[in-house]
Amino acid sequence: MPSTSSSSTSSSSTYSDEEREGLLRNLVAQELGPAVSVSNGAWTSSLYVDLASETAIKRFLSHSGEYKHGRWVRLPKALARKSQVRQSLSGMINSIIRYFSPKETHAARMAVDARVNSFYHEPTRSSTILFSTPDIVIKACGPSFSPPKVATLGFSNIAACVGVSLKEAPTDESAEVAAMATYAKHIFIRQPNRNFVRSIAVTGRKVRLFHFDRSGAQYSTPFDIHDNPHAFIRLILGLSSLDERTLGLDDTIQWTIGPDGQKVAGTLRTVRPDSTVVMYDLVMDRGPFTRTSLCGRGTTCWVVRTAEGEELIVKDYWVAEDRPSEARLLGEVKGLSGVCQMVSYEDNWVQTKDFREEIIPLGDNSTRNRTKIRIVMKAYGPSIESFTSVAQVLSALRDAIAAHKALLDRNIIHRDISLNNILLGLEDANEGSRGVLIDLDLALKSFGPLSEIPVDFRTGTRTFQSLMVLRSYDLQPAFIPEYDYLDDIEAFFWVFAYIVLGYTPDGHRMPEHKSRELTVWSWNDSHPRHALAKKWAFLDSPSAAYDAEAAMHPGWKASCCDLFLEFREFVHEISYEKQRLVYNGRKELGRPAPDRFASLLAKVDEHYARILGMFDMALKKAAKAGVDESVSIPSPPTPSTSSSPSPQPSASEYVEPKATASATSLPPTTPTGGSLTLPVKPETPAEQPSRRGGVRLVEELSVGF
Repeated sequence: MPSTSSSSTSSSSTYSDEEREGLLRNLVAQELGPAVSVSNGAWTSSLYVDLASETAIKRFLSHSGEYKHGRWVRLPKALARKSQVRQSLSGMINSIIRYFSPKETHAARMAVDARVNSFYHEPTRSSTILFSTPDIVIKACGPSFSPPKVATLGFSNIAACVGVSLKEAPTDESAEVAAMATYAKHIFIRQPNRNFVRSIAVTGRKVRLFHFDRSGAQYSTPFDIHDNPHAFIRLILGLSSLDERTLGLDDTIQWTIGPDGQKVAGTLRTVRPDSTVVMYDLVMDRGPFTRTSLCGRGTTCWVVRTAEGEELIVKDYWVAEDRPSEARLLGEVKGLSGVCQMVSYEDNWVQTKDFREEIIPLGDNSTRNRTKIRIVMKAYGPSIESFTSVAQVLSALRDAIAAHKALLDRNIIHRDISLNNILLGLEDANEGSRGVLIDLDLALKSFGPLSEIPVDFRTGTRTFQSLMVLRSYDLQPAFIPEYDYLDDIEAFFWVFAYIVLGYTPDGHRMPEHKSRELTVWSWNDSHPRHALAKKWAFLDSPSAAYDAEAAMHPGWKASCCDLFLEFREFVHEISYEKQRLVYNGRKELGRPAPDRFASLLAKVDEHYARILGMFDMALKKAAKAGVDESVSIPSPPTPSTSSSPSPQPSASEYVEPKATASATSLPPTTPTGGSLTLPVKPETPAEQPSRRGGVRLVEELSVGF
């Protein structure tokens, strides 16, 4: 059913049908894992019942000429070419749409054969996506739709997809689910106010409905469209509805469409806890910033402006029902320096179970209900990756670590320290606010320095995970330790090392260096055992320290070389001691000894004082060095590039800082999740996204639940 598009920039068009089917199945494994279920037989017939009366449907079947003698006339009885079936089915769908909608709205929804209408694929940063063109799409216009800027048809202006196959419904639905998951993923990325996506697959005489939301996928048992035309008509009316909520769109976000069909302005409506309705203007030239993963939190961050001109960040995400709301934690840190501050929130808004019927689990089903949360927060500077001087990045890291200690004093452990969750403070920020921690939706309530939740290699950002988190992959389950503050402190080290090895002191990407490239790439290995081995070698090998110093830009060394070596030694000491103690009690008790890390965790104040002291000393050295930070350190000459243009990320995607034209790509900081099992192919330099100015909300990369 799926076919790769010649209009995309992907090389996937070179895959054979068998290879493509395998890739699609891998996509399902990575994106959805076991969170796929089949509905009971009544689900499909229960949907969209209010969109057309039985009388109206009977009148259509009797008078439209589309249905005679118990079958749809346009569909051939004998085996036909797929192109003929697409043409016939498109005509049927358009006949249904025109009959049941007012004449003046006919142009708003239209079934189009996507294989013959230059369907455009916009480039995406996702590593688990295969460019694949639907057979038929329902083209849409309205407040949430706009065509691609360089084409007239794409995932940004369709309401639903229709897959077509000449064969009857297969016994193995995995390839069909995978194809529909590919389309749904694209739609979520290009339509960032989507709550869910639905599409259908027509296979021979039968049709099957597919539903995707942040809890996973659900699909129906197939039914015969000739024997049950009423249900088929209702499905078409639901998938082509003029009501955006029926289509699965969040209508609290609305755009104004310009003469060229593009979005020119927009608003976001939210309700405060006191039931006050507030309307914000969308800042159109920044964001929204979205996660590209299909299943999970589905975080989208919108930059908005108040009537008084103040910019804020609105974060929408889907929290699993067994997880606390980030809003509650943000309420506990009100007024805390170096931690993002909440303005208002809206919870218990809509839940994924509202979109579904009772499900029949298939095997080890992990579908969990999720609730959409909206949090309005103060805006800060861009990600720490956007630093422009040594003093700026050291100040931001120092204050973020101090804020982490302040969180711990309130019994909160962040659990997802990464480049994307440390923002630069606003211009002229005071000490304590020069770096800001964001994204507490993975944070844990703790009992002092220790949480009750075990470390888990599937939660967090792989590049910055601690050794003990990575080791949870191989540990005996009974001996997997609880997550503690030292795991986050180690993550701060990997962030710092990533920066000084990968950037010049004024914030540009470093030019190619084989040792540096191999070192930093290895931390991002999708297999936790491999990442663990590489990180331990980096900490334990004397030559690794020498190689790291040699790989650094000279501009770091005066102020940061000692900091790097001391911080590295601290992490090495802690990691070694944890490795030594992790099986403490196995021989004597057959289980972990109580408080096996107590000797380490008792030094919490000493640990933070030691780390902050290192940064304070490095800041003094940076000031003493007297580097003129207004002078940019020259980048190497730009090499020649290929004639084909580099794909650029859409504004609807999360955007990372820019690599200089001559820079080698640093590893993408891969989100880890329970279903992510395949290696991530590194991006080439041409695939690096561009740096954007202004406010940056960086949330995409963590996948925990």
